[in-house]
Amino acid sequence: MKLFIKLYYIFLFFSFILLLRFHSFPSFQNIDYSSVTTIKTSPTSFDTPKPTAEAVIPTLRPTRRPLPTPTPDTSPWGVAEQITEHTWTMKIQADSQMANPQEILTALNEYRYRYGAQVLTWDSKLATYAQSRADFFYQIKNLDEHAGFNNFLEKEDGFNKLAFTYLGENISYGYQLSGVHLIEWIYAGDEPHNRNQLDTKWDHVGIGVRGTATCLIFATGKM
Repeated sequence: MKLFIKLYYIFLFFSFILLLRFHSFPSFQNIDYSSVTTIKTSPTSFDTPKPTAEAVIPTLRPTRRPLPTPTPDTSPWGVAEQITEHTWTMKIQADSQMANPQEILTALNEYRYRYGAQVLTWDSKLATYAQSRADFFYQIKNLDEHAGFNNFLEKEDGFNKLAFTYLGENISYGYQLSGVHLIEWIYAGDEPHNRNQLDTKWDHVGIGVRGTATCLIFATGKM
């Protein structure tokens, strides 16, 4: 009997050994991971996974922005406003066409006569230079605060080239006006320009016009 029990336990022992040999159990190993949202790893291998790029494209919804409210122009009509040392501006209604140099000359002399100043004589050299200045303003779509005029006189022998010992300049840009309105509204609108065009020391003038750019060159002391 004892021999039978021993054989039974030996049989059970070898049965258990065989069971362990032929039955497979799942294996486990640690897998490192990181919280990088643009990388994902392959879940099918325990080998070192190859990273693949993942495009994270946010969905953007169009935002309707309100249009800016225009700032109302509260500047008064017909009143000159100084914006730089030499530059003034005025809100004014444009005329149907731009004056030519002769129309401006006529308006200027009539205006001077009304205020007791002598009539100005047209000078071709002054007119040629004034036209070059008007062409320049038309090209740059602006004024230069007399920088070109001063440079011409001081560094380019302007007095001798124009053959006068004393010279002055009035310039404008952006006003499409008749001769009378240009002289009596724009140039008469502020004290410096009006004083210049009425100055009794002037006896000659040249005028240039290009588009809405104008240049008046005043002179005295003809050489």
